[in-house]
Amino acid sequence: MTKELSRNRQRRNVTLGSRRTSVSLEEQVWDGLTEICRREEVGLDELCTAVEIRRVDSSMSSALRVFLLTYFRHAAENLESPSGGQPGLAERPQAAFPGLLDAAMERFHAEQKSAAGKA
Repeated sequence: MTKELSRNRQRRNVTLGSRRTSVSLEEQVWDGLTEICRREEVGLDELCTAVEIRRVDSSMSSALRVFLLTYFRHAAENLESPSGGQPGLAERPQAAFPGLLDAAMERFHAEQKSAAGKA
């Protein structure tokens, strides 16, 4: 169910484990999360539950925004050529981004813990 909050924000119901809740995000953020779900072949509820488990001291909406940024930053870094002359993923054949979701989740969690320690 989608309820329009403003011209750009939407509230959607998601299930986090066994708990149902609503999350308000910008349309573009929902589109990005949907793209991650498509790429990783996971459902939105599954993705949101994984973020919920790893978030620290932030709202669910904020955690989803930060995770979205973390995921695509991680993907972009894997496309670049690392120093030392080794080709990046963009320069060699790749079927997909193996483990990208798990790696992005772990990075998101580490950044959440680090940010909480600074507060």
